[in-house]
Amino acid sequence: MNNYIICIPSYERANICNEKTLNMLFQNNIAKNKIYVYVANHTEFNIYKKILDPKKYYKIIVGKKGLVNQKQFIIDQWEQNKHIIFIDDDIQSIDLSLSDLFKSHTLDYFFKYAFIECQKKNAYIWGVYPVFNPYFRKGRKEISTELNFIVGCVYGIINRPKLQNIKLTITKENSQKDDVERTLKYFIHDGIVIRFNKIGFVTKYYGVEGGLGNFEDRISSGLKASKKLKDEYPEYGNIKIRKNGMAEFVLKKIKSETTFD
Repeated sequence: MNNYIICIPSYERANICNEKTLNMLFQNNIAKNKIYVYVANHTEFNIYKKILDPKKYYKIIVGKKGLVNQKQFIIDQWEQNKHIIFIDDDIQSIDLSLSDLFKSHTLDYFFKYAFIECQKKNAYIWGVYPVFNPYFRKGRKEISTELNFIVGCVYGIINRPKLQNIKLTITKENSQKDDVERTLKYFIHDGIVIRFNKIGFVTKYYGVEGGLGNFEDRISSGLKASKKLKDEYPEYGNIKIRKNGMAEFVLKKIKSETTFD
């Protein structure tokens, strides 16, 4: 089944959502009937309804406040094995140009291929390289299956709404490092996560308007979340403090336990 949907959680960023992610998908000729925007409440719904271009999305849905809660709401809403792509509301572009597999194809082709690859390899999550810089992407292998970080900005899942083992718990409070916890839970349960290392995207991490707050707000909560992850998964990674002061829980490169052709 390649009838994927795209879910865009957004909070207090209607203009950004309209100008960035929705416009990017529109420019890439992604069918509007695949695209759902999820907001936190009915007040937000009314604001987004006025601002979003109806040519660029199918439906606005009121879910829950908080990124982890919202994404779980989305998972719970859709049926078993549904192909769901999560995209942040501020993605300016998705770059396929460095990939021999995808540079001559459309974004729609890449999305469909990613889910087919998951099915071939008994994987349930796929992602892309976490930074845009072409220097870091160009020398890497196209597809990896070991424990590699699946960034939360652009990724896809084959839905399993009733599976408790992959539900986020540590990062539920403030959604800091939720993508790290998600990566770990999928890898530990499935023995594999798929990452397309030559695919990159353009966004602005730690933006000011809406979302999860600005950079300064995230430093202390990021360290707290990283420590919790280290306590829970000590053998899977280590805490690293970047030059900008942001703490990261850096995953170890552990090989996939899944065998496939």
